[in-house]
Amino acid sequence: MSIRLSPKHGVNPSISVCFFCQQDKNEVVLPGMLKGDAEAPHRGVWNREPCDQCKGYMEKGIILISMDENLTEDFLNPYRSGGWCVIKEEAIKRMIVGDSANQVLKERFAFVPDDVWEQFGLPKA
Repeated sequence: MSIRLSPKHGVNPSISVCFFCQQDKNEVVLPGMLKGDAEAPHRGVWNREPCDQCKGYMEKGIILISMDENLTEDFLNPYRSGGWCVIKEEAIKRMIVGDSANQVLKERFAFVPDDVWEQFGLPKA
């Protein structure tokens, strides 16, 4: 594997952040040359691979993350509004019906709009 070095930033290091919990993953990413020879963020989400802690949560249950639909521009990475919890598979099966439940069970996480979050009575940090 080779890295195309940035003339300005060299290997252009960045600390990888978990997509799910937003905590550092204890990994350093060396992207090298980015579009426009931009400097890599000091910390950033580089992939959707969960950190070790989130992997453990996903083995035990489903991660739910609250989102504000009004502030969301990209539904692949919605605006997070502070709620984060892990619930059992059985709860998902009771809360969600049909193919949506199967998709959440497969993915092991879901973004939940704030109004639905409150209807379910889930905790907010």
